[in-house]
Amino acid sequence: MPESKRHADGTLSVGTGTAKPGEIVRCGIPTGKDHFGNDRDIPIVIFNGAGDGPILWLNGGTHGDEAEGAISIIKLFEALDVSKVNGAIVACPVMNPDAFLTGARGNPADGFTYDMNRIYPGDAEGYPTARIAAAHFAAMLPTCDLQINIHSGGNHSYLTSVMFTADTPACRELGAAMGPIWNMIMTSPSGGGNPSSQLVAQGVPAISIELGGLCRTLTADFHEVGDALRDSFLNVMKHYNMIDGQAEYAGTWNVGHQETVLAPGTGMWVGERSLEFLSPMKAGEPLGILYDLHGEVIARIDTPCDGMIAGVRSRPQVMEGEWICFYAVVDEVRDDFIPGA
Repeated sequence: MPESKRHADGTLSVGTGTAKPGEIVRCGIPTGKDHFGNDRDIPIVIFNGAGDGPILWLNGGTHGDEAEGAISIIKLFEALDVSKVNGAIVACPVMNPDAFLTGARGNPADGFTYDMNRIYPGDAEGYPTARIAAAHFAAMLPTCDLQINIHSGGNHSYLTSVMFTADTPACRELGAAMGPIWNMIMTSPSGGGNPSSQLVAQGVPAISIELGGLCRTLTADFHEVGDALRDSFLNVMKHYNMIDGQAEYAGTWNVGHQETVLAPGTGMWVGERSLEFLSPMKAGEPLGILYDLHGEVIARIDTPCDGMIAGVRSRPQVMEGEWICFYAVVDEVRDDFIPGA
């Protein structure tokens, strides 16, 4: 990995801001004008450490109903002393401000490129969200050595600690550097329509992570998720010698793929009381019951195969064909993601 993509004098320029070594600058990535002719931008923070090292991009709020990225980035900066950091962090707490302000997955005013996580690298001459994605990607690509795209279940679900990484040594190392709780990796190809996949296609180590959702955004729960993510980012920084300290690792990693369990009817889904995230389950174990609105059982739903629960819907209301849970299927167990370990 190159030491840094900063200027020769150690300054780092992104969007409208330039930060000197040991300086924190809050600025933005320009995205055009609003209805009143005012400049619009994506808020970013350039946290330029005093020493040499890699540039880590942290991206939150791709989906506007997922606030976990923002709170974890705030907590990370509260825990760091910029004078003791090697390299830099460029943090984007909310990549999709219009979606975030409405609490929606995407910008409600843009029906054509609604989901920002499906349209990267964007289109500078395209629909509104595609233009924002293009501006973000254009600012990120030349200044990024490592990238973590932070997601949660948003309004629709709760997701536990799972990662999506490409099958490259550099991406798997970055995923493993997240720490002990991150031992479930879903293989994700490069070149897809999300920021991580596009960066990987350009040779930049990048991962997407999932933790949290609607049922964990109140008071203590929200803090708990934010703290867990912050601690994982600190572990990454220790691994890449951006801060002092010994990184910790899971030791072994489950590598697999995601199966989606769909509702066979319309009604109310009630999961088994004993369901636990990332706890191994055998094929045919009960997941829950689907009732109709008269209280009759429509179906008893079981696990489709051996695997683990990675996410569940937060609302019991469900329509036929909608998803009930995300199921992680383990294809292999690996122990070789940390070089030299």
